[in-house]
Amino acid sequence: MGATTTREIAEFVCETSLSSIPTEVVDYAKLLGLSHVGMNVAGTKMKVGRTVINYVQSKGGHAEAGVFGAGYLAPVEYATIANANSAHATELEDDSFPETMYSCGHWPAVFALCEKYQLSGGRLLEALILGYEVAARLGLAFDRGMKKGWASWACLGTIGNAVAAAKLMNLDTDQTTAAISLAVSQAAGLLKQTGSGAHIIEAGFAGRNGICSAELASLGYVGQPDILEGTHGYGELWADTPTFDLQLGDGYRIYHVGIKKYPCCFFKHRNMDGLLELIQSNRLRWEDVDTVDHGINVTHSQILKYNQPESAEQARFSLPHATVACFFDGTVFLDSFSDEKAINPEWQEARSKVSVTVHKDWPKGGVEAFDSPITVRMKDGRVFEKLCHDSPGEPANSRFGPTEVIAKYQKCMDFAALHSREETKEIEQQMLDLDHVGDLARLVSMLTFPQRLRT
Repeated sequence: MGATTTREIAEFVCETSLSSIPTEVVDYAKLLGLSHVGMNVAGTKMKVGRTVINYVQSKGGHAEAGVFGAGYLAPVEYATIANANSAHATELEDDSFPETMYSCGHWPAVFALCEKYQLSGGRLLEALILGYEVAARLGLAFDRGMKKGWASWACLGTIGNAVAAAKLMNLDTDQTTAAISLAVSQAAGLLKQTGSGAHIIEAGFAGRNGICSAELASLGYVGQPDILEGTHGYGELWADTPTFDLQLGDGYRIYHVGIKKYPCCFFKHRNMDGLLELIQSNRLRWEDVDTVDHGINVTHSQILKYNQPESAEQARFSLPHATVACFFDGTVFLDSFSDEKAINPEWQEARSKVSVTVHKDWPKGGVEAFDSPITVRMKDGRVFEKLCHDSPGEPANSRFGPTEVIAKYQKCMDFAALHSREETKEIEQQMLDLDHVGDLARLVSMLTFPQRLRT
C-alpha cells in the first residue's frame, strides 16, 4: 500500500492483521524475538542496565509489566524503559539498513502492553511487525535525517512504537492518527550520542513515548492529523522531505533486519569476521604483528569514532578495540567489551598499533556503500590483506537461521546466569512458537522472575 499522509499510515495499520502477513515474515520475527529476549536478560548484568533497573524500581507505581531479569513489576512505560535499556546495553541489538532501525527499541513496548492487557503472542507479533514497518519505511523515506545527525532508530522508532501500541489497544483510524501525531512531538534522538549512556537509553525513551502517545490518544488527546507531511511537517523539519510515498507491506522491512553476531556496532562486524578469518587461517599471533589498518568511509568514521575508548560503551564503537579483542580473546562476545578492558594499559598499548584510514572520496553510507579493506603487517615483513564485503547475519547475503539465533540466545543466557536450564529451554520454545502462545503469562513470568533470582 502506498501511503502519502499520516492518516493513510493509520489506515494501513488498522486494516492489516497477522493473517495477511507472509508466514516467512512472521517466522523471522519470532527468531528476532528470541535474539531480543536473550540480550534483554544479558543486559541486566551490565552496569548501565542495572542503573536504569534500579532507577525504575525506585519509582514504584502500578505493577503492570515485568522488568525482565530483575524480579519485579512496574508501570508499563517504566518496564519498557528498563527492558529496552537492558537490551540495548549489550549492543547486540538487531538492525536493518539503510533505514538504520533496531528491533531492541520495539520489542519491550509490545511485551509490556501485552502483559498489561493480557494479549496473545499473535497479537504481540502483529503489532511488532506493523510498528517496525512504519518506522522503517519512514526511515527509508526520510534518509536525509540521518545525514543531518538525527538518530532514526530513536526518532522514528518512537512513531513505530505509537503505531504498535495503538494496534494493541484497538484504536481506530482517527485515534491511531492522533497517536502518531502525539508521538512526533516526542520523537528525538541524536547520532552524536553513540558510545554514551544516552545512546543506550534512547531505545527506552522510544518505547515509553510511543506507549504514552497511544494511551493519550485513547483518552481523546489529538495532534495535527497531517503532522508528517507538508510545510512544517516532521518530514520537512527532520529530513527536508515534505512529501513521501511509503510502500507499506510491500515486503515487510522486519524481514530485512540483520541479526548481530558480536556485541558492538554493526559497522564493525564484517571487519571482525574478516580479521578472525585471517588470524585463524594464517595462525597469526599478536606479538608478531607490527600494524593493522582498516579502511572505512566518512559515514562509518562518524560512528566508529573512538581510537582509545575509556568505557565499555565507547569500546563498542571502536575498531581498534575490536581488533585487539579478536587477537586477545579469540571468541569475541560480551566480556570483550568492558570498562576494565577499555582502560587496561595492555589493551591501550595494543590499540595504538591499529590505525583506521578514512577515505573521504568513497561513497557515504552504511555497509552497503563500500567494501572495507584490512591490512595486517607482520614484523617479519609479511602482509595479509582481506577485502570485507558482507557482515555476518545480514539477510541479503548470510541470513541467520534458528541454529545461529539459538546459539546467540544461549550465550546471552549463560552470560546472565539467572535462569535454569529448564527455564532457558522453555523460553526458547515459547518464543519460537510465539504466534501460537495464547497466554503470555508464563513466558513473561519466567523472564521477570528467573529461578536463580528467586532463590
